[in-house]
Amino acid sequence: MNKIKICGITNTNDALECVKLKVDFIGFIFYKKSKRFINLEQAQTIIKSLNTEINKVGVFVNETTQVINEYVKALGLDYVQLHGEEQPKMIEEIKCKTIKAFSVGSSSLKEVVLEYDSEYWLFDSSDDNLKGGTGKSFDWNLITDIDSKNKIILSGGLNENNIVSAIENRNINFFDICSGVESSPGHKDIQKLKSIVNLVKS
Repeated sequence: MNKIKICGITNTNDALECVKLKVDFIGFIFYKKSKRFINLEQAQTIIKSLNTEINKVGVFVNETTQVINEYVKALGLDYVQLHGEEQPKMIEEIKCKTIKAFSVGSSSLKEVVLEYDSEYWLFDSSDDNLKGGTGKSFDWNLITDIDSKNKIILSGGLNENNIVSAIENRNINFFDICSGVESSPGHKDIQKLKSIVNLVKS
């Protein structure tokens, strides 16, 4: 079964729409430099409106384990996504499941990826100024040597055409989408959201 994560949730309406569409994961970005940053109190308000069926992901960039675990406890997060230069040992210290994100540049990441014992590995385009949400795709050939396809989350510049290609030609079935379903940073375009979710789920 194909899975989808909608990241950069900043408001209750978008979160509830994701629940209605049976999105598998939603992501809250706790990185202050992000255009989609929300604080703990805003996330608490959104999460209180949700049921427990959707996986809640907190996205952090080079944050301390102590702070991350405080958010895990306060929000009841199901996953923490590490989107910076965190070391592998940090995975063991986080008190929920983890997703380790990797920026794909011009070379294979296979050896680096295997050092991280997380539930999923997310691959995104490389950008020196942005951590996710770039809206740009990368050369998927650079992750073809990752054997554990069931652990791969594909991100970066995804649209209806290349998602179909990823499913049919790359055997990838988990997609993380942020800017591709937005009307503006942090605000989802409901028609785009419905279209992408229906495509992945069908």
